[in-house]
Amino acid sequence: MVVADSALSRRQVGDAGLRPETQPALRTPAGLVLHPGFPFRDAGLAVEIEGFAYHGSRAAHERDVRRFNELQNCPGVRRVLRFTAREVFDHPDRMTATVRTALAALA
Repeated sequence: MVVADSALSRRQVGDAGLRPETQPALRTPAGLVLHPGFPFRDAGLAVEIEGFAYHGSRAAHERDVRRFNELQNCPGVRRVLRFTAREVFDHPDRMTATVRTALAALA
């Protein structure tokens, strides 16, 4: 479930001392409104968690690729990280380390 995956990942990132926003509205140059899982707007980093149950069809995959490309075009977004739900559950330390590394690189 995407909500559970996102909630778990936000808790893990919060437990690691990182403080992202929770799904704020970002507008693309074309006017599309997107709600990334949790962005660090000050750094220009958006983090997405993708669960197979929600993203597991061809149509969903195509939608996700378009959304990923649009998210990268949002003003202020300099980098997008994508994690699978499995990675959130099985390797939370790796996920938070990747987020920390990206934040440091964007600083």
